[in-house]
Amino acid sequence: MRNIFDTRFDFAGRLEKVRHHMDERGLDAMLVHLWVNQYYISGFYHHLPWYPLCLDTSTESPLIIFRDRNEPPIFLCGYLIYNSVREGTWIEDVRAFDRESKLGHMEYLAEVLKEKGVADGKIGLEDECCTINTFQKLQKALPGARFENASEIFTVIRSVKDADEIAIIREAVKIGESAMKVGIDAAKVGVAEIEVQTAVEMEMKRLGGLREVETMCQSGYRTANYRAFASEWKKIEENDLVMVDLGCVYKGYGCDMTRTWPVGTATDEQKKIANDLYKVHENILDFMKPGMEHRDVSKFAHEEMGKCGYPVENDVFPHRRFSFHGLGMGPFHDPPDNHHPDMVLAQGMVVSVQASVRHEKYTIRFEDDVLITQDGVENMMTLPKEMI
Repeated sequence: MRNIFDTRFDFAGRLEKVRHHMDERGLDAMLVHLWVNQYYISGFYHHLPWYPLCLDTSTESPLIIFRDRNEPPIFLCGYLIYNSVREGTWIEDVRAFDRESKLGHMEYLAEVLKEKGVADGKIGLEDECCTINTFQKLQKALPGARFENASEIFTVIRSVKDADEIAIIREAVKIGESAMKVGIDAAKVGVAEIEVQTAVEMEMKRLGGLREVETMCQSGYRTANYRAFASEWKKIEENDLVMVDLGCVYKGYGCDMTRTWPVGTATDEQKKIANDLYKVHENILDFMKPGMEHRDVSKFAHEEMGKCGYPVENDVFPHRRFSFHGLGMGPFHDPPDNHHPDMVLAQGMVVSVQASVRHEKYTIRFEDDVLITQDGVENMMTLPKEMI
């Protein structure tokens, strides 16, 4: 096995973690469609987030994990990617349905499960990505199977990173910070937002990273959009605030960071908001520690922002927000997040912390990536927030 990143993880340990959860749920097999989960277990990394964005016979052919320890995983695919899968995975049993038989992909999947004696068993699906279209096909091909939502298995085991994963995320953060510095240098009066975005993404690519999502760059009144991609027509003006939000993926693991700064001089109001947010940010990091639930941190952050004059109901600043989500493979964010408010923080989790205030004419926000440690958190970033 030699995947495109040449990464070597403890795949046997990861597989056993999945099977442990399958034991608890009584799952006989699990069908893994999501590309990052396939990478997590198999080592094979898709160059695009195929399923469910691209739905065809190849992407609907899953990686199969069996609860029976005597049955190794089977990676099903289309012959189109057969060679690349074999090259990139430690899994020995790779089968291209359109090479092995004349059956359709779902019919071939059913035959494989019959072969292993689990076609009428309890089968786990990634409910957070499995489309209705795919589910209906599975029901038709496997009429005796009992399907169960099982995304939580990967939610739990992927949320805590091991030493190898943390080391890769640190490199992603370094690349992201270098790209952010390039963006700061590129943001001059008269420069279009798209030029700043391009400079940021070129730096990430130069250092071996890939963009996680489209880099966001806004300036002046466009920062009030909160989330918007760079325009080709808006040029930075004197005393504009500029905001860059970037995600960088390195060897399959990502960072997520935001900085806001003035090209010129910020107003007194903007400086006050920024200083309030700097204070809130540090208080949040001091508060966070293992054993807390995600909702505990969010509640504390909102209370701190309220103390600074940004309560939930506010006519002057109608929108203030605290974003707190996990980092890892994604495809966008990892747990813990707002969808898993009861998830408990644990040593080894990597999370993004972002406080923001949106004025009707601008937004001020910044975002740091932090590691949950034994006693608290470590800010993985070195790029200063205090830029306003």
